[in-house]
Amino acid sequence: REEVTKLVRKYATAKEQKDNLFVEDNLFVLPQDVAHNFIINELPSLLIKFTIFGAEKLKTYKIYAVAPKLNITIDHGIDFLEGDGDLDFDGQKISIIDAINQFNKQNYIQLNDGVRTIINQSYIRKLERIFKKNKNKVSISFFDLPLIDELIGEKISNATFTRHREVFEGFNNLKSAKTQTPKVNAEMRNYQKQGFKWLDYLHTHKLGGCLADDMGLGKTLQAIALLSKIYPDEKMPTLIVMPKSLLFNWQNEITKFNPKLTCYCYYGNNRDFNEARKRHLIFTTYAMVRNDVEKFKGQEFYYVILDESQNIKNLNAQVTQAVMLLQAKHRLALSGTPIENNLSELYSLFRFLNPAMFGSINEFNHDYALPIQKNNDKDAIYTLRKKIYPFILRRLKKDVLKELPDQIEQELFVEMSEDQKRLYEQRRAYYHESLKREIAINGIQKSQFLFFQALTELRQIASVPESKSNNTIASPKVEMLIEYVADAVANDHKVIIFTNFIASVELIGEQLDKEGIDFVSMTGSTKDRQTLVDRFQNDSRCKAFLMTLKTGGVGLNLTAADTVFIFEPWWNRAAEMQGMNRAHRIGQTRKVMNYRIITKASIEEKILLLQQKKSELFENIIASDNASIKSLTENDIDFILG
Repeated sequence: REEVTKLVRKYATAKEQKDNLFVEDNLFVLPQDVAHNFIINELPSLLIKFTIFGAEKLKTYKIYAVAPKLNITIDHGIDFLEGDGDLDFDGQKISIIDAINQFNKQNYIQLNDGVRTIINQSYIRKLERIFKKNKNKVSISFFDLPLIDELIGEKISNATFTRHREVFEGFNNLKSAKTQTPKVNAEMRNYQKQGFKWLDYLHTHKLGGCLADDMGLGKTLQAIALLSKIYPDEKMPTLIVMPKSLLFNWQNEITKFNPKLTCYCYYGNNRDFNEARKRHLIFTTYAMVRNDVEKFKGQEFYYVILDESQNIKNLNAQVTQAVMLLQAKHRLALSGTPIENNLSELYSLFRFLNPAMFGSINEFNHDYALPIQKNNDKDAIYTLRKKIYPFILRRLKKDVLKELPDQIEQELFVEMSEDQKRLYEQRRAYYHESLKREIAINGIQKSQFLFFQALTELRQIASVPESKSNNTIASPKVEMLIEYVADAVANDHKVIIFTNFIASVELIGEQLDKEGIDFVSMTGSTKDRQTLVDRFQNDSRCKAFLMTLKTGGVGLNLTAADTVFIFEPWWNRAAEMQGMNRAHRIGQTRKVMNYRIITKASIEEKILLLQQKKSELFENIIASDNASIKSLTENDIDFILG
């Protein structure tokens, strides 16, 4: 009653109108002009919330609390389905487009007999989102077909509709579909097999989609399974676009899961597009697509796959515009955070995946963005969700807990910058020669100090070159770490970051601050550690715990975290595992994801190879912090520092 009273009084502005307005309890007597404005402007929206009685007594207006009958005759168009459509008000028909235009202009629809029809505003908005004018016809996007069945309340028995409807119904039957998963060098989990089925179904029907699984659930593996089905039979190349930090990881994953897939990394000064086109897969970065867009847009690809697709969230950015020019038969996006801030990011994503889905950005803003972001329009939210639902597949860790091991480990590889490589090579060569001379004079036993000095400095250059270059060389590894941490935090995970150097703690802390990520840090000099632990465990705003591995390796329970980053691989594997176990303790109810970040072509990678190549030697060198190198030969020194 109070809401209606307030609305009525809004239209009684003149003194005479106020004098003739009668409101008592549930009775309202309105002057004719006030009633006219109230009926036109407010009843369409009130019909959403209230049931109107006595509408049959109105002479000039007719109120339709129930939607009119919707008649549609549709056939194929060029890019859309096209045809005719009208609304049937008890035998009086008006075209859908005319009805929408009239309502938008005057808040009612005037029929042939002069009756002004008041209709539920949300119904008109639904029509407006689905039916677009195309000359003398209405056009309908393929992606709106499920919404039309819902509007009509029954399935349209039309061959075109039926054929396309079956595509949407197929999404609901994927769980039981007998789709053969291609052979890859991994035992795919059930949810990953389901993900492959979904990707394969999109591929079969030439539809774009976004695989938006939580980080650590194997989006790359599922994409590789799809590519393994396509190649080697397909002759056209696939372009996979990603941040620079992921180039090596894609190459490693291909080598690991299906080395029969040929690939080319299109990056750096020696990149060769003609050579790249000879391979199954071309890996490149968003910056390369932007810079070499003339080359890329002239090549038709079988698939264009965007990894970390949030990189095209800004529709007006040069990178996004370049990506939109890419030609491909099929499109796929991978992202744990497909939308970060607003709905325009969703539009940009689907403009790439399925360009016909939402029309122009102005149409999208009118139909969805403004109603949702400005008015929290529930109908617009529902319609948008229903429309995109088949084309985004997202599973969180909590959804697939039973399939995951208690702890998952993944190695991430990052390449040094050119300046970093030069500095690293200078110091590596220096230590290599110095150690050879030292051993020749004093023997291996008395050369331990120099050996570990070499290990320490080269590790620092590989991870935080700032500390050895007066802050003139930036760390690609820190850049990668922050990308992954931001992704984890955006998906409501808490993280622990272990480092070995104070310089790393300081640099990473600065970058977390810049990213706006709330964190606590702990080193050997930290007092009152329990206060920091309690804050991390209990404060939902505190997302990261940054600490040195020795400090955090003993006596801490950090079960609020389910994601752990080892920033510098630790020579003592047992100590590294002890750090990882800070999160996986009694009381932890979630699975823990552990990442080890390794700099390519550095001593870090050499140690990793050493683990695999010579495990006994590895144990002799790094089994404890008081490591002995008594069993090292000069060949071993060459392997580590060569």
